[in-house]
Amino acid sequence: MCESFIVMKKSRPRLPDDQECAILLLRLLELRNAKEDSSEKDSSPVSRVRLSELTLTRLWARDRISRELLEGVQEWLSRGGWSLFFAGTTYAAVRSSAVLGWARLSSKRMTEDIKQVRNGSFDFDRHLHLLEDDNWSRGD
Repeated sequence: MCESFIVMKKSRPRLPDDQECAILLLRLLELRNAKEDSSEKDSSPVSRVRLSELTLTRLWARDRISRELLEGVQEWLSRGGWSLFFAGTTYAAVRSSAVLGWARLSSKRMTEDIKQVRNGSFDFDRHLHLLEDDNWSRGD
């Protein structure tokens, strides 16, 4: 009697591609939003999250996150209804549908400024203070 053995070939390690990285992040969001997850303080579904670079590198089995990878993941996440971006010191993901309720900002209020930019007379130096983070924290 001859026994047959199935020889399992050991697969080579590989890095998840852009689409797979997006799926992994969407899966993490799915798990966070799962109703049965009572370990979280607030179990209501999230529409925005902060993600450390360490979290993403672990999730995506990477040592670093390249611009190309980020752009590819952003494209796939968009199809899943999420936007991912770098926010200074951390990454953030926002449900695209949540943005629809935000205040809309139009360039119409800057018509004169835009004309000055186009003809080269806009005084950028006069508005340098806008680049200081302290100016925006007062408006929050």
